[in-house]
Amino acid sequence: MNRFLALPYLASLSLVALSCQQSAFMLSNDPTIPESNMKATITQTLHYDNLPSASGLEMLGDNYYVVGDDSPFLYGLDKNFQIVSREAIFDTTGFENGRIDKAEKVDLEGITLLQHQGKPYLLMMGSGSAPARRKAYLYNICGDDICREGAGKEGARTIDLDNLYTQIEEQVGLEEGSLNIEGVAAGHGKLYLLQRAIATGQNVLVSYRLADFIPYLLGEANTNLPQPELSYFRLPVLKNLQAGFSGAYVYDDKLFFTASLEDTNDAYNDGEVLGSYIGYIPFSWVGKQDTLQIPATVISQADGNPYTGKAESLVVQKREGKGRYRMIVVSDDDQGGSELLELLLSEE
Repeated sequence: MNRFLALPYLASLSLVALSCQQSAFMLSNDPTIPESNMKATITQTLHYDNLPSASGLEMLGDNYYVVGDDSPFLYGLDKNFQIVSREAIFDTTGFENGRIDKAEKVDLEGITLLQHQGKPYLLMMGSGSAPARRKAYLYNICGDDICREGAGKEGARTIDLDNLYTQIEEQVGLEEGSLNIEGVAAGHGKLYLLQRAIATGQNVLVSYRLADFIPYLLGEANTNLPQPELSYFRLPVLKNLQAGFSGAYVYDDKLFFTASLEDTNDAYNDGEVLGSYIGYIPFSWVGKQDTLQIPATVISQADGNPYTGKAESLVVQKREGKGRYRMIVVSDDDQGGSELLELLLSEE
């Protein structure tokens, strides 16, 4: 029997999130967050030709883990951001030319760090925008056999998300093909999924209690689908296009996110990138009934010009005093390459 399934319901299984360690303002009268100005400035840029289409980033100590939306591999980076490992997460068929074809790709768009019995695991989730993309993968960084049981020759356990994604589509009221989960983050007892706005759609935060989500994730018997809490947000608009969520990370009392402006009318096809943003959602805003405008700022080059790449994911390295955060962002050039940005977010 799979060792996960043999564990008593949440008694022995304590899967909790590791807490690794153009301004926009809220439109309501909530006094908890004062108006502020943010600036996100790139301090260094690295390009990777051998890491295709970076779409998810996570950090553990001095190590970084990256997934690409058309790659079957999990890439490990050291503290100097050099690629030191590459391990297959699922079948590598179709990757012979360095990228999986769009019609076949799993489209991993989010990665987050979880802990089980004191050991770290990575949860990677597909976007849900096509049948092949409605899966998740659970990978054990330490290399023991917990996730390998039932995983075949690849290094991660495969989880079917079709029922969960169908539920999200129904509750958010999405048309067929409009689901696009682009950010995944865990912390403070919750799992957070970010639905990216498409065309005139909405940016939605889908929140689950980990205590409810874990049994579903592990396929325990007699388990119902976890019930989500939905929160709706507005992001900056340019040329009649609203920025859409693209990545998420929990740090302190905030859910930090990346977002990008992409000229496309669906969740499947790429479009021209008009800019990228960083911002955050205070946890005190989660579950509000109104659609709220959240703090966000355009990512800028050191010379002040906007960064025109497509920011896909982020981690917060550390806080430097009040309102200053050192961050790492990865971006996808839609041509098979990736960039890593060192960035300073400051808030006055």
